[in-house]
Amino acid sequence: MAMALISSIAGLAQHLFFIAVGIIGIGFLIGFHELGHFIFCKIFRIATPSFSIGMGPRLFTKKIGETEFALSAIPLGGYVEIAGAAEVGQGEQKQAHRADQHSFAKKPYYQKMLVMAGGILFNLLFAYIALSLLYFVGMPKSALLYPANASTVIASVEPESPAAIAQLQSGDDVLAFNGIAVEKAEEVINQVKNNPNTPATLTINRNGTQQEIPLVIGQRQIQQSTFGFLGVDFVIPRYSFFQSISMGIKATHIIIGQVWHALKSIFTQKNVQQLGGPLMVISQTIKGAERGGKVFLLLLAFISVNLALLNIIPLPIMDGGQALLYTIEAILGRSLPEKTRILIHYICWIAVLLLVIVLSVKDIFHLFSIG
Repeated sequence: MAMALISSIAGLAQHLFFIAVGIIGIGFLIGFHELGHFIFCKIFRIATPSFSIGMGPRLFTKKIGETEFALSAIPLGGYVEIAGAAEVGQGEQKQAHRADQHSFAKKPYYQKMLVMAGGILFNLLFAYIALSLLYFVGMPKSALLYPANASTVIASVEPESPAAIAQLQSGDDVLAFNGIAVEKAEEVINQVKNNPNTPATLTINRNGTQQEIPLVIGQRQIQQSTFGFLGVDFVIPRYSFFQSISMGIKATHIIIGQVWHALKSIFTQKNVQQLGGPLMVISQTIKGAERGGKVFLLLLAFISVNLALLNIIPLPIMDGGQALLYTIEAILGRSLPEKTRILIHYICWIAVLLLVIVLSVKDIFHLFSIG
C-alpha cells in the first residue's frame, strides 16, 4: 500500500515537472520573440519602459536601466512596452505619447518596420539554431520532419512485416525502387504508400554488395484510406558542424512550408481541423517534454515557426498588423486618430479572444475525447 502511494506521488510529481517544463518552454519562446523587438529598439535607441514575459498580474519585477523587466502570471503572452507606440495590451502605456528623440513615433519608417519584424526574425532564428543543433547531436524521429530528413539506409525492420519476410536488414542501403534510383527515404516511402498489395523489387547495397530483393508491399488502413507499408525505419544521419547548419536551415524552411500550407488552407478552404488553441499547444509541448530533450527542442522549433508566421498575419494585434498600420500612416503622411487605433485594437482583441475560447472548447473535446 505504501509503495503504491509512493509510486503514485512520484508519478504525479514527474507529470507536474513536465507540465512546468512545457509552460516554461512556451514562455521562453514568447520571451525570445519579445527580445527581438527589444533588441531592435536598443539598436535604434528607442526607449522601452517595460518588458514582460507573460500577461496579467506581475509575479516578479526588476528594473535594469530604463526598463522594468517582469514575469507575469499568465504564460500565454508577453510584451515589450515601446515608448511612443500606443498599443492596447502592451503594459501601462505611460509613455505611449512620448515624442522626443527616443520615441518610436519619431523614428523613420524603415526602423519601425525592423522593430516590428524583430520578434518574427528572432522566432525564425531560434528555429534555425535549434534544428541545426539537433542535426549536430542527432535528430530524433518525428512526424514533423521524418521522412524528409532520413537517408536511404534502413535503421530497423519491424518483425513479421513485408520487409522482414523479404529478409531486409538494418544497415541495408536502398539504391532503387523497381529499377528507379532513389536518393531519399521519402522517395521510397512514397512509392510504398502508393502501391499497397503490389510486388516490387528493391535494389540494395549490403556490406558493399549490390542485391535485388523481391517483395510484396503490405497494406494498412488509416482513416478509411488504404496505404502500402514495408515495415522499416530509415536512419536519420548525424552531420558535421557546418553540414548541420545547412540542414537546420533546410529543415526550418520545410517547417515554414508546412505551416504556411496549413494557414493557407484555413483562410482559403475554411479548414480549421488543423488549428489548435492554447490548451492543445500546451498539451503537445508537455508531451514533447515527456519524450525527451531532443523531441522537446524540435517541438519548440516548430512552435517558434508557427509564432513567426502567425505574427505576419495583418491583424492589428499581430506584428504584421502593426506594420500595416504604420505603412498606412507613412503613405498618408500622418498618424491615424488615436480613437480609431484603439477601436481597431479592441475589435481585434475581442475577435481573437472569442477564437481562443472556441479553440479551447475544441481542445477540451479533443483532449478528453468528449462525444
